[in-house]
Amino acid sequence: MTDELMSALAKTGLFQGLTADQVRTFLTIAGKVAFRKDDIIMEEGKTGDTMYIILEGSVEVVKRLTMKGFDDDSDQKSKVFTKLEAENHSIFGEVALLEESERTATVRAISDCLLYEIRRDAFLRLAESNPELGFKVILNLAKIMGSRLRKADEDVVKLTTVLSLVLKET
Repeated sequence: MTDELMSALAKTGLFQGLTADQVRTFLTIAGKVAFRKDDIIMEEGKTGDTMYIILEGSVEVVKRLTMKGFDDDSDQKSKVFTKLEAENHSIFGEVALLEESERTATVRAISDCLLYEIRRDAFLRLAESNPELGFKVILNLAKIMGSRLRKADEDVVKLTTVLSLVLKET
């Protein structure tokens, strides 16, 4: 691993407060995977056990706009919620490191991508064998998830406000 990549990764939220040796140790459980433009990396509603770090390329995060049981699969509506790029070494799928649950969004490659893939079982073994590193990574994951939850709360307030204004006018 190059010093340049180590320096860039050390600046990402996942690795805040970790030493270079701790980042290297964490990355021993990461495998590189490549995706082509338009490949689906993860699919909303499917169970996942993998988190990804973007090394090269960019992805879009897409969410269905209809709820299970209320949609017609032949005409699903969806919205691109965000784009994530390698220059930020963005992560996605982080909830999968902590629990087995359905993916909350679909992630599609919008260019050819190279990603680090980290599986929950490998992360849990690492955290168990190196509790200090495991704690720091989990704390950083909690900060990232907290930030995303605050953003989601703000979005819900905006949507609720718009909906109440629209209903008031009808």
